[in-house]
Amino acid sequence: MRFILVVLILNIFISCGHDKSITGDGINIETKIVRSFDTLITFPDSNLYKAFSLYISIINNSSLPASFWMMTRSWNDNFIVNNDYIKLAGQSCDSNFPTIKHLKPNEKLSLNTSVIKLDFTQNQSIGGTKLGFIFIDTIVCKNSDDYDNIIGDRSKQNKTIWSNPLYLNEREKK
Repeated sequence: MRFILVVLILNIFISCGHDKSITGDGINIETKIVRSFDTLITFPDSNLYKAFSLYISIINNSSLPASFWMMTRSWNDNFIVNNDYIKLAGQSCDSNFPTIKHLKPNEKLSLNTSVIKLDFTQNQSIGGTKLGFIFIDTIVCKNSDDYDNIIGDRSKQNKTIWSNPLYLNEREKK
C-alpha cells in the first residue's frame, strides 16, 4: 500500500512539472493576397518579377498553448515555398535573433510580407502556391544554437505546416 502511495505522489509531481503544449498539431497557416502590384521589377538575375503583398496568419486552433521558435525580424526564415518561381521577400535588421513565440488557444500571430513571382515561367505549369511554416518546437529546440542548427539543415526540419493555396496568376482558376 505504501508503494502505491509513493508512486501516486511521484506521478503528481512529475505531471505538474511537465509543460503541456502542442507540438504543431492544431496550428493552421492562412495566407491572403492583400495587393498585387502592376509594375514588374527586375532583379540582379535580369528576370522580370511581379510583386504581391501577403497577409499570413499562424493560428492555434487547439485547446492547448503552442510554443515555437522564430527570428525576431527575419521570421520568413521559417517559411518555404512549394515552387521555384516564387520568392519570399527578405527582411533584415540589426537586432535579429531567434526567440520563442507563444500562442494561447485560439490565438493568432499576424504577419505581413511580400513575395515576388517570375513573370515568365517556361515549361512550368503554375498552380496554387503554398507557404510551408517550419514549426520548430520548443521541446526539441532548447536554445538559439539549436535553432540555427535546425533552420540551417532541412533534414532536421520534421514539421512543416502548409498554408491554403494562393493563386498568383490571372489565368489560374480560383
